[in-house]
Amino acid sequence: MPHILVVDDEELIRGLLERILKRNGFDVTAVADRPGFLSAMEAGNIDLVLLDVRLGRDHGFDLAREARERHRTPLIFVTGDTDMADKIAGLELGAEDYITKPFDQGELLARIRVVLRRQEAAEAHSQAKRENRRLAFAGFTLDPAAHELRAPEGDNVELTGMEFAILACLAQRPREALSRDDISQAVSGRLRDRRDRTIDVVVSKLRRKLELAADGEPDLIQTVRGVGYKFMPDVEAV
Repeated sequence: MPHILVVDDEELIRGLLERILKRNGFDVTAVADRPGFLSAMEAGNIDLVLLDVRLGRDHGFDLAREARERHRTPLIFVTGDTDMADKIAGLELGAEDYITKPFDQGELLARIRVVLRRQEAAEAHSQAKRENRRLAFAGFTLDPAAHELRAPEGDNVELTGMEFAILACLAQRPREALSRDDISQAVSGRLRDRRDRTIDVVVSKLRRKLELAADGEPDLIQTVRGVGYKFMPDVEAV
């Protein structure tokens, strides 16, 4: 049973999330502040965090930075702010997704399950004993079985679950223009909202990480105007 940590200083919202999640088969720990959050994370066994962006005197972004230093638990931000800047900032911090209040219960559960499935798949790949073909491009090696990307110099490139999923999606179909809907369907199993910039934000982060890891390698992911993105380097199965 997946264990979800709910962090929200509003008792009403915290209680609502706890009831919804428990009714749908999740184990839930609900806390209201930074000490509770850090204590729950240190206790371990958390599969996913639902973290409110605004936590009284604390800020969810600060807590996310603090947690990322020691934990790799996937995180979804919950925000009452419809400002896209907040959502983009959350994704920049490595969040897997975001939910806007007031939220639809069905959408909430769907987004949670997508992130958990992605995390489960990553863990299953990393533990798999069977051989899985790796992909080599521009000096990089992408290993789906280990859920790992190695830079040309051999260093591990740290990617979030969504970054890795999008890179794998693009690398498996090189020189092919993929729409944002194609990518969203491949990595999350759902079509995106037309106003949703999640794919663009994650691709932007991914580009920066690839460029940094390759010491200035030209842009490997090309924007195709009016369509989406194309993975440009030659890709070889190794």
